[in-house]
Order: sequence, then C-alpha cells, then structure tokens
Amino acid sequence: MSAPDLARRARGGSLFRRIFLATAAAVVVVLAIVLGALSLSARRTADAAVARGLAASRRHVDALLAGRERALASGALVFAQNPLFRGLVLARGEADLLDQAVEATQRTGATWVQIADSAGVRLAKSDEPAAPPVTLAGTALVGGALAGEVVAGAGVAGDTALFQGVAVPIAVGTEATRVVGVLVAAQAMDSTLVREIRDATGSEVLIYLLDTLGTPRAVAATLPAGPAVDSLLAAHAAADSGGAPGVERVEVTIDGTEYVGEGLALRSAGGDVLGGVLTFRSRAVELAPFDELRDRIVLAGVVGLALACALSYMVARRITRPILALTAAARRAGSGDFAAADVAVESSGEIGTLADAVQSVLYEVRYRHSIAEFVAGVLARPARAPRAADAPPRPPSHTPFTVGRVVARRYEIERVLGVGGAGVVYRATDLELGETVAIKTLRPEVVAGGAAALERFKDEIRLARRLSHPNVVRIHDLGEDAGTYFITMEYVAGVSLHELLERAGALPAPVTLAVGRQLCHALAVAHSHGVIHRDIKPQNIMLQPDGLLKVMDFGVARLAERIGGGMTVTGMVVGTPAYMAPEQLLGEEVDARADVYAAGVALYECLTGRRPIEAETPQKLIGKLLTEDPVPPHLVAPDVPPALSGAVLRAIARDRDDRPASAGELGELLARAGRSMGMVSRAERAAPVSPADLHAPLPGGR
Repeated sequence: MSAPDLARRARGGSLFRRIFLATAAAVVVVLAIVLGALSLSARRTADAAVARGLAASRRHVDALLAGRERALASGALVFAQNPLFRGLVLARGEADLLDQAVEATQRTGATWVQIADSAGVRLAKSDEPAAPPVTLAGTALVGGALAGEVVAGAGVAGDTALFQGVAVPIAVGTEATRVVGVLVAAQAMDSTLVREIRDATGSEVLIYLLDTLGTPRAVAATLPAGPAVDSLLAAHAAADSGGAPGVERVEVTIDGTEYVGEGLALRSAGGDVLGGVLTFRSRAVELAPFDELRDRIVLAGVVGLALACALSYMVARRITRPILALTAAARRAGSGDFAAADVAVESSGEIGTLADAVQSVLYEVRYRHSIAEFVAGVLARPARAPRAADAPPRPPSHTPFTVGRVVARRYEIERVLGVGGAGVVYRATDLELGETVAIKTLRPEVVAGGAAALERFKDEIRLARRLSHPNVVRIHDLGEDAGTYFITMEYVAGVSLHELLERAGALPAPVTLAVGRQLCHALAVAHSHGVIHRDIKPQNIMLQPDGLLKVMDFGVARLAERIGGGMTVTGMVVGTPAYMAPEQLLGEEVDARADVYAAGVALYECLTGRRPIEAETPQKLIGKLLTEDPVPPHLVAPDVPPALSGAVLRAIARDRDDRPASAGELGELLARAGRSMGMVSRAERAAPVSPADLHAPLPGGR
C-alpha cells in the first residue's frame, strides 16, 4: 500500500472517531440545551398563563358581583315603586309587610329582604318572621337609602355569613318626595357563588369574611378546607397593618399542589373591608403539557442517541467517497462542465448537508452562466429598428464638453455615453480619486431662474445623495464649469434595459421577475427617503454584466419640475408620456404610486415586447393613456404566467387607488407570482412575504 493511501486511511480512521464522538456529544448537548430551555420557557409560560387566568378570573368576579348588585337594585326599585307596597309601609302593617318581604325576595332573586320605616326601624325580614324591630339607621346601607340614595355594598350576618346588599328608598309624594321607608335586598355569597365562578373561569375560589376581631374566616371555597387555607388567611391578616387582608398575589401549597392566587376586597357601603374573594390557579395544571412534552423529548433523545451512535459509524464509513465525488464535481464545474452539479451523493447528516450546499453553489453558478450566455447571445444579435415613439433624442450639434477636456480641474472626459432629455452623459476619470465616474450635463434652461432656483436645485441633489443602495446609481455632486452645470454620479458598466429590449424584443418571465424585484428594491429605498423618481423607463434602468440592476436619474426629473413649476421650458410635462401615470399627465400631485405605474409599464414591455398603450402621435398616446385599459400581458404573450400578468396589470391601473400602494407592495405581488413560478428560494416559499423581504438579495445577484 502506498504512503498516500496509508495517510488517507489514517485520516479516515481519525475522522470516523471524531464523527462518532461528535455525534454522540452533539445529541447529548442539544438534548440538555433543549430540556433546559424548555424548562425555563415552560416556567415562564406557565406563570404568564397563570397571570392571565387570574386577571381574567378577577375581571369575571368584578363583573359578576357588579351584575348581581345591578340585578338586586333594579328589582328592588321596581318593587319599591308599587303604590300598594308604599301604602302598607305607611300603614306599618307588620303581617302584610312580612308577606311583602317574602314576595320581594322572590321577585328580586334575593336571599332575603327586610323592610324598615322612615326612622330606619326594621318592620319585617323575609327569612326571619320574628325579627325584632331594631333600628338599622346606623348602617351605611339603610342610612344611605334614608337619604334618598340607592346604596350597595357587602355585609356580614352573624359573623358567619357574607352577603351583597342593596338598599333602595321607599318614597311617596310628587312635588317633594318623602322617604317613608327602606327596602333592603341581600344575596348570600356562599358555595353556590364560588361554584359559579369556578365553572366560568376554571379557577379555584375562596370567599372569606373578617369577624369582629378582624380575623379572616373562610365562608365558602372550592379548595379543600384545612390548615393550609387557615394559614393563608392568617398570613394575610398578619401582613396587613389595618387588619384587612390584601389582594396582592399569594402562593399556597395544598395537598402537594402549588396554587397561585389573587383576589379583591369586599367593602361595605361605607367603604370598610369586610372580606374578600380569592381566585387560585394551579401551576401544575399549566405545566402539565410541558411536563408531558419534556418526557417525550427525553425519551426521543435517548432513542435518538442510541440510533445516532449506531448510525454514526456507518455514516462515517461512507464519508470519503461522497467528499471525493463533490470535490471532483467542483473541479469540473470550475472548468466549465456545469453538468457536474447533478452529481448524485447518497448521504445524510453533516455530509448530506455539505452535499446540498455544494450542489446549491453549483446550481447557482450554472444559473448565472445561463443568464450570461442568454444576455451575450441577445447582445450579439443586431438591434431591431426602433419604433418612432422610441427614437432617442436628436444629438446636439455640439456637446458642452469635448473628449480629453478636464472639467472643473478634476474630471477628464473620456467619451460620450448618451444623450438624454436633460443633457449629455459622459464617461470621465476623477483625477483626484483615480476612479471612473459618469457626468451628466444640464441644459441651461433646466437651471435657469437665478440663485434661488439654483439653491433649490442643490437641495434636491442633497436629498438624492442620501440614497445609498446597490440598485440605485449613486449621485456624487453638483458642479459647474464655464457656465455649464453638471452632476457627477456612479459609473455603471452595462447595458440599459431599453437596449436589451430593442435587441431581444421581450424578456423571459423569470428574467422579467428578477428585473421587477430589483426595480422595486430601488424604488422602495427612494420612497422611504421621500424621493419620487417621476421618470422610470427602460432607458433609466441599467443591467450590469453580473446581472445587478441599477436605476439612474433619481431626483433629476424632480429637479426640473421644481425649477419649471411642473413644466419644462418647452411646455412638456416632466417625464416620458408612455411611462407616466394618468395623474402625472394631468399635472396633479404625484406620490409613490406614479413610480409604481411606470415600473409596471416597463415590466409589461419586458413581458410582451410592447408597451400597454401605443399610438402614432404623443397627443393620441396621452388620450389613450387617460381613457383605455391595457390588454393583460398573458393575452398578448401566452407564455406569461397569469400570476405575473396580474401583478403587472395591478401596477398599471389607471386609478391610482387600484394600484399597489407602494413599491414594497408591488414587490410582494411579484414575490407571490414568483412562488407560482418556482422562482423563489425554499425559505421564501415557506415564509410570509413582508416589506422587509424586499431588501433581501435575490438569487443570482438579482
């Protein structure tokens, strides 16, 4: 056996051991971390669930007690207004009033009712026929009702019973109402109430009262009675300096079950604390699902550890061959053989992940190579004859700057790149930094208007310079040389989308989708800085050789509009009519939706090779743009996916309210179309689309 083979085998044996031990250690560590995180999360989640349950229980108790008071008050008021009843109170017929008290009990749903005269002396009590005629005027309930008010509050009966009471005045007379008595309706707070609360909230309930010594005593509870409950109430009394238990959160363990409780105080009509209602939630109940999940995770971890230990050795034995296959595939791809990306690697675990990663890279390289071949092929073909409406601006008889000239003692002009509506574009060298830049001259009429207009121009340049994004051509500065103003900007080596369309006629749907999403990236970042382009068109969209899209002339159209009040000196609306939104053609105030419209027109042209609306003259074109709806792209070009066609059609709606509200929303529509075409990543297909997704890099550098 040769020395290299021996070294390879030695490395393989060491690799086997490392994988075997690393797999086992990874499983153990992950299991421990998961269990620790689960326990911590479970405790926090359980406490949060307990807190929510207690808050809901407390709200329910508040609502229930308030509802009982309202029902008692309503029934008592109706009964007290009966003329026959008021007459009996005036006549002080005790036998009749006892019957009335019993009847009032039935009608109001009270546990008992008692009636007092105008001095507060008890005349009758429904559940105690022989009740003595004692005075009740000193109580807050009866005293308040004798003053003509409807009074409610808790009360204690005989140091053992707690009730909710409502006292209403019994009044006669028309001009000057006179209180001739009081009707008191009370409803016991007993085991029926605590069961009702538990059934409604799922919480355990304890109602307690304070005896004459201020000691809390349980009245009714769903918890089992015992020393724990007594200790809890005693602790409340000891913790409160006023002798009234508080209502903050408490914890108690009963029969091995840990409960967390909260409560509220029950007050008399005079505001004195007479007792309270405590609701409890079991922490164990909230933790039960997590405990079950923990046990299952432990079992699964143990089983997984055993399987991992058994399989890791077999997996390790198969590592060398897949790694060598992937290495060979990468080398073949480096030499131009992209079929190597289809190499089959039957492996799992970390090696399977590595194989997936390598194959993903190879597929990405092959995808870029295919796009490069397509673009190169298109550019190799002669361009079609341009349409009359697409004819470029007539070159000027002379250019402001000649080749070889040094402008502003810094920029050496290399060559003319093109002629636009606002001026001539040159390629130049920044002699100070040694970098290539683009220079765009501005026609004199664009910057006409004196110092104030020039200062506004500079403000717009400052705003446009804030745009820093890979899909935006960066503006550097505003300069002047011999009376000619110019803008320096980032130089982009590539081809304009307009030129690509002239040569190809139309773009495939996947390429159009990639162009659209990058265009949305550029518009979204500009709109977030308050910059609206106003002149989006294929001539202003550059494609670099690596597939990166860049949008030019941000702020230039706005600059001209600011100087000319919405019109250039030639009387034309700023922008290119074929790509302008109807509201922009009408001279109305525009927002981000105008750029969305222009982007939609450009994408429509990419898909179909023609614009949505076409006409022989600019006047006819503007008329059609304001009145006609375009034919859907998929009806013009049948190979266009309907989802992508619908997204583009939304963008070019004549009514701005029917368009996507922003470039981000248009990007979302394109992402959904990409899902239907299988043109988004696996993670992007699984995740919901949000505006933040629009700033993620696209596949293939797009």
